[in-house]
Amino acid sequence: MVQVYIVFFKIFVFLALGFALNKTKVIDAAAEKALSKVLLTAVLPFMILNSSQHTYSSEAVTGMVTCAAFGIGYYALTLIIMRLSLKKVNMLEDERRIMVTCTVFANTGFVGFPLMEALFGAYGLLLAAVYNLCYNLFFYTYAVYLFSRKPKFKLLEIFKNPVSLASILAIVLFVLPWRMPAFLGDTFKLIGDMTVPLSMMIMGSMLASVKIKKLVTDKKAYVVSALRLIIIPAVMLGAVWGASFFIPMLPETKSVVVMMCALPCGSMNVMYSENHDVAPHFCARTVSLSMIFMLVTLMFWAWAVKAIF
Repeated sequence: MVQVYIVFFKIFVFLALGFALNKTKVIDAAAEKALSKVLLTAVLPFMILNSSQHTYSSEAVTGMVTCAAFGIGYYALTLIIMRLSLKKVNMLEDERRIMVTCTVFANTGFVGFPLMEALFGAYGLLLAAVYNLCYNLFFYTYAVYLFSRKPKFKLLEIFKNPVSLASILAIVLFVLPWRMPAFLGDTFKLIGDMTVPLSMMIMGSMLASVKIKKLVTDKKAYVVSALRLIIIPAVMLGAVWGASFFIPMLPETKSVVVMMCALPCGSMNVMYSENHDVAPHFCARTVSLSMIFMLVTLMFWAWAVKAIF
């Protein structure tokens, strides 16, 4: 557990640094956008590719397949449940769509990848890459359809995303009986090591821009945060625990599946809600609130999976 506390101490420091840099005008909205682009198009892909150098084993491959199965099942079921449960709720249609996407689609990139790597090493990151492919499959089809308000599916967008391409390539490299020479692996690792501080600084800067008064009075945002950070990971923990009696799984596999369901609402929701003018302010408040609560809930779930699995 000491390792868990050390990881979260580092995350808190990076978040605080990003917050301070925003308040002192070192990082503004334009800088956030530029840093996010650097992270997603260059730094994070190298981190994912480096995860492919994990030692090959049949148990690891089984874990990847299991992770993909849980990921697909999670997205399919939660989307159906959320759409049906909110169908007759008295609220604006745009807010209903945001509640669905923010509840279902978590921050697998900025938070998920660096956290899985920090807690579970290269294998944890590789599993996160597999899980993220499931995220991309559903986000760039059904979520984009909800944001655009018309049946416009963009499956090909998955293959235009550097993170998705790096995830696919990492899986291929892992399965192949070839490993990078040390100098190349060390270079990839050096670039990828920027992911945690850079991503957390961006998140801290985003939090600094939040209007606290509107944030703390939005009841629907609290509901989404409770579902996203407490209910969903609790259900997934039960599902993984039950499935482990029938499917052999490494502790890392079970832990990553649960932790990837315990992440805060994804920042991609904000980007698409702004682009399509789908309740952007409500979306920003919801994502921000979940980011604040994650500082407590993520530590709890990290402790829980370590204790149970």
